[in-house]
Amino acid sequence: MISYDAIIKELQKQIAQAQQAASTSEKREAFSAMRALCDVALQTNEPSVQPTSFTAPSQPTPPVPTQANKLHEPDANGDSLFDF
Repeated sequence: MISYDAIIKELQKQIAQAQQAASTSEKREAFSAMRALCDVALQTNEPSVQPTSFTAPSQPTPPVPTQANKLHEPDANGDSLFDF
């Protein structure tokens, strides 16, 4: 959990960046960061948020090559499609 003090410090940094921004896009970027920080702060105290458990997916088994009917051409050099 992130403390409110840490979020406030980051918000202050973003406010300073917004005040020093030379372009509108830099200001919007700082405002977007402030919005994200506020969202994090507001979500940390929601009682309905419960941690979910994570289960690792089972390891997939490697595919078993199937024996297809191979064409045996007299001028073929091998099994690859690119062997001419």
